[in-house]
Amino acid sequence: MHQALLVPEVLLHVFAGVKQIWEPTLSQRSLTALATTCKTFYGPAMDLLWADMNSLLPLLGCVTRLHPLIYPRAQRSWSRGIEPLSELERRQVLRHSGRVRSMYISSDDEFYLLNAFPFDTCVFPNLLSLSWVIVSTRYLRFFLSPSLRTCYIAIVQPDLARSSIGVRCPALEDLDIVTMGVMARAPHLSETIRSCKTLVRLQCPPLDSAAWKHLSTVSTLLDLTMYQEDFSGTGPSKLDTHNLSFATFLSVTTLRFCYTSIADTTAILQHSEFPSLKKFEFVAHVLHGEELLPLLQALSQCKSCNTLENITISDDEEVQEPPGNLFAVTGVLLCFSQLRTLSLRVHCSINLDNFLLLEALSSLPQLRRLLFYNPCCQSPQVTFGGLFAALRQCPHLHTLLVDVDVVNIDIDPKAESFQHTSLKNLGICTSPAADPEAVARIIFAMLPNVHLTDTWGDINTHHKILKDSSSLQGEDTSEAA
Repeated sequence: MHQALLVPEVLLHVFAGVKQIWEPTLSQRSLTALATTCKTFYGPAMDLLWADMNSLLPLLGCVTRLHPLIYPRAQRSWSRGIEPLSELERRQVLRHSGRVRSMYISSDDEFYLLNAFPFDTCVFPNLLSLSWVIVSTRYLRFFLSPSLRTCYIAIVQPDLARSSIGVRCPALEDLDIVTMGVMARAPHLSETIRSCKTLVRLQCPPLDSAAWKHLSTVSTLLDLTMYQEDFSGTGPSKLDTHNLSFATFLSVTTLRFCYTSIADTTAILQHSEFPSLKKFEFVAHVLHGEELLPLLQALSQCKSCNTLENITISDDEEVQEPPGNLFAVTGVLLCFSQLRTLSLRVHCSINLDNFLLLEALSSLPQLRRLLFYNPCCQSPQVTFGGLFAALRQCPHLHTLLVDVDVVNIDIDPKAESFQHTSLKNLGICTSPAADPEAVARIIFAMLPNVHLTDTWGDINTHHKILKDSSSLQGEDTSEAA
């Protein structure tokens, strides 16, 4: 044996390469062969062989009584009528289960075989990551190790609280819980969240006021997402805002609300402070302008005006606003002086004109990306004159998505010497241009590095011709020199 293989770090690096073999069966066979080569190879090879599992079958296959039922290929109902594991068989399972680091559970057909384990036994004491995509959480306790860092649970059931995730997994940092309907407000979800003390990232359905208050005391929490997809047609459940107490989240830097009640989200923001917040995201199925304004106003009062760098708000469906009912939401956003990304992709009638665009880019000098997409807008109010006046105030902007009036041209590119060289992406154009070539020449002359999306139609075609022609002239000049 080469002396380098006696160095643990070198050996692990070599074996890790074997595990990365693209064909899983070959990788497993190679690690098995290495484990049987010598004592030096046994431990590292076995650790990698058992590290990642998506079924209990390999472990149960180590039990002498069950091996012929599982190999070479287990039938779907192979475990029917089989007695739970004996004490000796449980030791056979535990011999290897301590090496498992990651588990993906999509079936509980064989779980009853674990019933003989004492109730508080952790069958996988060194597990780091667990994905639980089955409905029942009855046997979840066997997988909750003290070392668990990441946990995904598909559906919350009443017995989840009895598992005491936070108590059994004191090092848990990343928790992702998916559920829907009335289960999202069930007490066991709140109890589960309140048992977790060291979370860094949490994604779960909207919580009650007690759980929300608890999260404000978790000093390690950085990333918080409230997500509730509703398939029942009853809409998202409602928060008892009367019991909502004021809370300060000192460490949270990312905050998302996805398909939650807009009223609840606004109430939570009104009762909370996020002095370290850098990213805010809100996604709704339907978002009315009269709801958007209070939401933004509440966000502006969360002590995050000097920290927020990214605001993204979007909805999925078109709304019916009263005719002429325009909402000037831009002014509410001007207090966020550190914004680098502002994305409003909403269907409600938002009023964006030359003045508001100029005010926004003048007040947000750090802005790099501005996306202001309003598909319900019938006639763009931003002209090229207003666009370039605003761009002068924001020299570092590289992505801009606003609807521009390409019919009424109010600028002469020959009389203008201004060029904005940082802008790379420009969209959208929803109305046909009276003179596509003239518009293309304006963009080519004043935005030399910009790329137009296909939504610009004929304008984009002429713009590409101008860029290609310029490139050919540059090549001819270089060859002549």
